[in-house]
Amino acid sequence: MVKRVGDKIFIAVAPKRGKGDIEEVAKGGINLIINNRPDGESDDQMSSAEIEATARALGMDYVHIPVIPAQISDEQITAMAEAIKQAGDGYILATCRTGMRAMTIFALAQAKIGVKHEDLLGLAKTMGFDLIDHRERMIQLNKAHAEAEKAKAEG
Repeated sequence: MVKRVGDKIFIAVAPKRGKGDIEEVAKGGINLIINNRPDGESDDQMSSAEIEATARALGMDYVHIPVIPAQISDEQITAMAEAIKQAGDGYILATCRTGMRAMTIFALAQAKIGVKHEDLLGLAKTMGFDLIDHRERMIQLNKAHAEAEKAKAEG
């Protein structure tokens, strides 16, 4: 199942992603797959290397940012923000087993670049994801962004 998050990003729920699924998203115009699922999470999942090889053979870019629930680092948030930025106007599919990690790291990455936490919580809720446990971190990321923008304007 794929859910549209914004103009160019989609979140995929993928308990088991197969080559046919990757071929299908390529036909749908996806330019970048961001895989938020660690390798070895289950015995029946494709490895990151297999997903990457399939995606690249179909003309898509690929980024692996493996996330363990409730252990999202600042480095992973930055990597997600950079991957989204580098995709430019292309369409992005962020994926994990249930969609929760992909939605969470997407929201944190957006908070880091200044999207208001209230908007992100609301968006997630409309999609069936409850990110209230990440509210404080989103607020901190919003504040850090605002301070950086203020310093840039003053300096």
